[in-house]
Amino acid sequence: MSESDNRSVNTSSLRWWLNRLEQMQPDRIELGLARIQRVAEACDLANPEFDIITVAGTNGKGSTVAFTAGILQHSGYRVGVYTSPHFIDFNERIVVDGIRADEKALCDAFTFIDQHRADTDLTYFEFTTLAAIYCFKQANIDVAVLEVGLGGRLDAVNAWDSQVACITSIGIDHIDWLGDDRESIGREKAGVARASKPLICGEKNLPASIVDTAGSIGARLLLVGRDFSARIEDDQWQYSGPHGQALLPMPKINGDWAVDNAAVAISACAEYLGRLPDENAIGNVLGEVSIPGRMQQVSVGDVPVLLDVAHNQQAAELLGAHLQQNRKHTIAVFSCMQDKDASVIIEQLSPVIDCWNVAKLDYPRAIDPQALVSLIERKPGTEVEVFTSVIQAFESAVAQSTGQSRVVVFGSFHVVGPVLEFLASAG
Repeated sequence: MSESDNRSVNTSSLRWWLNRLEQMQPDRIELGLARIQRVAEACDLANPEFDIITVAGTNGKGSTVAFTAGILQHSGYRVGVYTSPHFIDFNERIVVDGIRADEKALCDAFTFIDQHRADTDLTYFEFTTLAAIYCFKQANIDVAVLEVGLGGRLDAVNAWDSQVACITSIGIDHIDWLGDDRESIGREKAGVARASKPLICGEKNLPASIVDTAGSIGARLLLVGRDFSARIEDDQWQYSGPHGQALLPMPKINGDWAVDNAAVAISACAEYLGRLPDENAIGNVLGEVSIPGRMQQVSVGDVPVLLDVAHNQQAAELLGAHLQQNRKHTIAVFSCMQDKDASVIIEQLSPVIDCWNVAKLDYPRAIDPQALVSLIERKPGTEVEVFTSVIQAFESAVAQSTGQSRVVVFGSFHVVGPVLEFLASAG
């Protein structure tokens, strides 16, 4: 079917549209705002009536988005959420008041954008970001919480101005596009700031480039440890910020890092609302929110399984520290993308992993499993085996486990996602 024929089709099949988008070079990363801004203007999406909160950062974006959206919903707002990538279904990316966009809404969005983009070539992420804004417009939301895909300054999400912007953390990742040091990466992420608007930063080891960039833009910078804070006290924690204090329960999400991200979310909501959100509402959200694939604990029979998408040094450090707290025989199901620093990830986790089940990923950017084997085998005495699929590696890991073992699945959404889907289908 030719391009012109494709454009004449108003199909109701989401699979048809996703197949088409995947043929439009889904792995191409082409930063820049000119293309998406041009199409947004053509679609009358450039200046939506709803407000926007933007969340950037190396790690912690997913939980920060979820906390922010939940608090605003509990405060009476109709909230749209856009995240990426998805684990199982594309619908995970576009959500209104906790309900995923249905197939018809997504197909209508894709059709509308395709009909208005003329000859402008869009990447997969640009196309889906426009679809999210279209869906939110149709749903008459009050505020959208948008997760930045990569970086900040030139990411497609940054084509829209936000009322509040957040940066969760700064780590080394995506160095081919963002730079190979924290100062360069911080500068790119701080590009989500807007003049006279709050830029809330939860990074404790702050790169100077964030302060400089926020200053040059004219944003109002709120820093963790200076303008707001989170202090854990036994089984609860205290948030303090410009709009007040709150004594809160620990989040349902496992790990102290969840408290840090909750503090960023509370600060974002307080700045947006002009007041501290209701303490009971915050507590309810903290007890409700769970993020698939982020320190997620499940079990297969009597075998404990931990799923975490950790795919960079910062995330690997957090995962390694978590595993070290309860040291036991650990079997890993692992793989990652070519643009990740696999040697650093392996270095961080080798002390707490006894056996490595390396999975071959059917994905263009996936790293060669043998390259991972070479890195893992540098650690004397480490067991490593290659499997032709993630599920094969996972089933073998579970079968190898005893009552004293655990399985940890990590390295990429393309590793954790198939396991989540497999577990769901198995009940």
